Amino acid sequence: MAVVSFLSGVILAASIAFLISKRSTREIQRAFTQTSLKIEPESADSVVQLMEVLDKLTTGVIVSDNKLNRKFRNNSAAAMTGIRYVDILIDQAVDEMIVQVEQVGSGDRILEAVAGTTRFLQIRGHKLENELIVVTVEDITVKSRIETVQTDFVANLSHELKTPIGAVAALADSLSGETETEVVWRLAERIVSESHRMARIVDDLLDLSRIEFSGTEDWTEVDLAPVLIEVVGTNQHAAKRQGLGLSLTGATHLMVLGDRSQLVSGISNLVDNAIKYSEPGGIVSIESSIVGHEVVVAITDHGIGISKQHQDRIFERFYRVDKARSRATGGTGLGLSIVRHIVQEHGGTIELISEEGVGSTFTVRLPHVVSEPTDTSSSKTGVLI
Repeated sequence: MAVVSFLSGVILAASIAFLISKRSTREIQRAFTQTSLKIEPESADSVVQLMEVLDKLTTGVIVSDNKLNRKFRNNSAAAMTGIRYVDILIDQAVDEMIVQVEQVGSGDRILEAVAGTTRFLQIRGHKLENELIVVTVEDITVKSRIETVQTDFVANLSHELKTPIGAVAALADSLSGETETEVVWRLAERIVSESHRMARIVDDLLDLSRIEFSGTEDWTEVDLAPVLIEVVGTNQHAAKRQGLGLSLTGATHLMVLGDRSQLVSGISNLVDNAIKYSEPGGIVSIESSIVGHEVVVAITDHGIGISKQHQDRIFERFYRVDKARSRATGGTGLGLSIVRHIVQEHGGTIELISEEGVGSTFTVRLPHVVSEPTDTSSSKTGVLI
């Protein structure tokens, strides 16, 4: 039988080598070239076992002859090559790799497949001594995401810590030769302030990195009504210090699916932002409702507002509308970026309506989960001063 001849010793050696080493797809290809282990071509049982082993691999394995005819593919490869748009892209990339390998002997490329979400696949090809061509397809989306988060984290950390570290060094240098008590105390306070600023930057970057790479395995149904009450409670002192009131109105049973701590963090960031950029005597309002299939939370302030030229960029990392004021209020420029990532991870959207000198409204929309009858007539309303 042709299939028995084809799936003889060379491929069995490859599978056994992979199972022993549990290494990358490069090891699979290297193992395919090893012919030290031989079995009889007529051994149908061995071929069946081999095919079962290959079908257990999460890496796609495709084998073609020197006439570019595909002879074999395991289950993972079959699942990656089908009729869907992304599958067609993978199929085309495999064909291109087979042609390349036939011409030059080997190949390695990264395929970026975009269809709603982006997937990254590493496609490698190798030509064997018996003229067979082996192509492996490995989904490296998670790996690429980890590497991107790590690279961004290091780059952002280095960039943002440069200024406060430089300031601390300059202040410490001035302090070393100073004898006047009042000046010493002033310089020391500045050093402490810059140190706290560095700590906040690191904390925010760690939060952002965790959010970007967090999974949904531990998500549960969360009622946003108590979340909003908690946020108001934690921000009440800051509002009083700023001479502001906090108003909370809305429906109960605002059920969404997600991570409660992330949702608290995201909404708290918006309320904290509204407090920082409001003038004394005003009120920051938090309103919640259910509109269609969405839970809607709107945070409104009557502060300095945001000009149109800045509105498209405020969710970027480290972007500050007023750098001087951000520095004075202790802002790191990461708050709104964290909020955007949290909302997007939860399948929602965030919108901004703002007018300079009038105020801003940030509106968060999250998918509503109906787990029990929702009574939207019941509400919690009040002003906390």
